[in-house]
Amino acid sequence: MIKQSHSTYAVICLVAFSQGVINLSELAISYLLKEDYGMNPTEMTYIQGIISIPWVIKPIWGLCTDLLPICSYRRKSYLFIFGLMGFVLFYALSIYGTKDAVAGVSILLSIQICIAFCNVVAEALLVEISTGNDSSTNNVSLFFGFKAFGTLMTSYLSGYSLKYLQKQQIFRITSIFPLIIAGASLFLNEGQHKDTDIKKQLQELHRFLNIKAIYKPIVFIFCFMLQPSTSTAMFYFQTVYLHYTAEFLGKIKFLFALANITAVSIFNRYLKNYSFKSVFFVTTLTYSVVNALQILQVTRRNVELGIKDEVFSLCDTLLMQLVAELNMLPILVLACKICPSKIEGTMYALLMSTINLGQLVARQIGGILMYFMNINEASFENLWIMITMTSVYILILLPFLSTIKEKEMIESKDVYNKKDLDEQDIIGKGYERLSLSFVDS
Repeated sequence: MIKQSHSTYAVICLVAFSQGVINLSELAISYLLKEDYGMNPTEMTYIQGIISIPWVIKPIWGLCTDLLPICSYRRKSYLFIFGLMGFVLFYALSIYGTKDAVAGVSILLSIQICIAFCNVVAEALLVEISTGNDSSTNNVSLFFGFKAFGTLMTSYLSGYSLKYLQKQQIFRITSIFPLIIAGASLFLNEGQHKDTDIKKQLQELHRFLNIKAIYKPIVFIFCFMLQPSTSTAMFYFQTVYLHYTAEFLGKIKFLFALANITAVSIFNRYLKNYSFKSVFFVTTLTYSVVNALQILQVTRRNVELGIKDEVFSLCDTLLMQLVAELNMLPILVLACKICPSKIEGTMYALLMSTINLGQLVARQIGGILMYFMNINEASFENLWIMITMTSVYILILLPFLSTIKEKEMIESKDVYNKKDLDEQDIIGKGYERLSLSFVDS
């Protein structure tokens, strides 16, 4: 059991680290959409929404890993297959993706399917080793810490490499890391499993989601994630209006990753023993204020105050992402705590897809707002209004924070697991009595 735990931790950390390193190509992809395909902010937002769909339907991938073993393995087979596919697809992107927009977007969508599937498997393993103990906070911090460290390792290089390398070369380098995930799967010490009744498992998932203490927080989290996204608008503002180079954007991404690691460390050391509501409430208030600071830059007030754009962007990125990650970590830990046994992969994937769906819709809302507010590569006059809307929106939801009752959620999971065990015990005793009757006869 100890060996299995050690090998599981090793694979989880390696998968998380590799997924972070894959961000090496993120900036190259943004420039691919902007320059090679000639997309405006609204078009880029729409395409990014399509590409992110695999993260919204994560429960489907979770059901596959929970219920449909390949070669009797629920985790390692999927990691190997989709890690290998990710390698092939990134290499294909370097050959065909820069020549044709349709082919490029199709390949990018397929890549995200592979990354999302590997992510679901790793998260399922994370929940499995956290079940029945109090290590949820530490395990979540470990997973996202390694992922942030991987991003940190390559974030600056993502911008620096665009100065000296072609996008095709960056995609080929990135293809190595999904291959590492495939290789890591071979070291996973996993027991063999049989196919499970899909209909029965879906009924179990439905039964768990019907619990009042469970579905209300899920609805709240989804609504909270609907904060209109300004990320695409800010990317165009920085590259078109402020004339930031790819190298400088790499520095911004470096601070972005550094903020994530710092947030994980602060949360794990100082905040993990505080209640969900208290941490979430304070960080939400703080994020609303910090997010609004972007208004100073888009209205050029920072220049009037004598703060250079580069300095403002670096400091604002570090502060905003630090608070944003501290705001998100309590949700991730709570999601890990409430996943019931047997459907842990599906349930955690469902909770994560709720977040991803909210972000997807938020990105599309952002695109619609940019269109109607005439925010494009030639006009950023109304961008400050959009930023104000995002800061105000999350404050409106705070009164509904009372719908999340952490203790009741965990108790509901425990009751669900106990009922499941009692049913298994009854079935087991029934088989035992049946066997004895045959012996007696």
